[in-house]
Amino acid sequence: MNNLYLVLSRKPDRISRDDYHEWYVKHAQENIESTGFVDAQRYVIREVEAGKEVGDEQHLALYHYEGDMSIWRNDLTRRIEEGDVVLPDFFKEIEFRSWNCTPVGDLLKPTRR
Repeated sequence: MNNLYLVLSRKPDRISRDDYHEWYVKHAQENIESTGFVDAQRYVIREVEAGKEVGDEQHLALYHYEGDMSIWRNDLTRRIEEGDVVLPDFFKEIEFRSWNCTPVGDLLKPTRR
């Protein structure tokens, strides 16, 4: 079973939604070229209260990876340092939060269909 790495981000105000999305698609692809990554999926997310979306739009990148997180972390850091992955000038303005997720137990599926 693959591990998950979740990255929640909020784009800088000065960057349009379309420009942020265009950059992040490229960035996620650059990330998964690092050793250990399996795939990635991006989401636009909004908090839900009582069945209604509230709050500001945010972005979630969900990465599947195999093995220890240090493998892809070290490879990605090396690729950034070597200029293979180039971060835009607005990168330091992005609000990021991330979570490493390791599966516990079996994958649950519905018992009735």
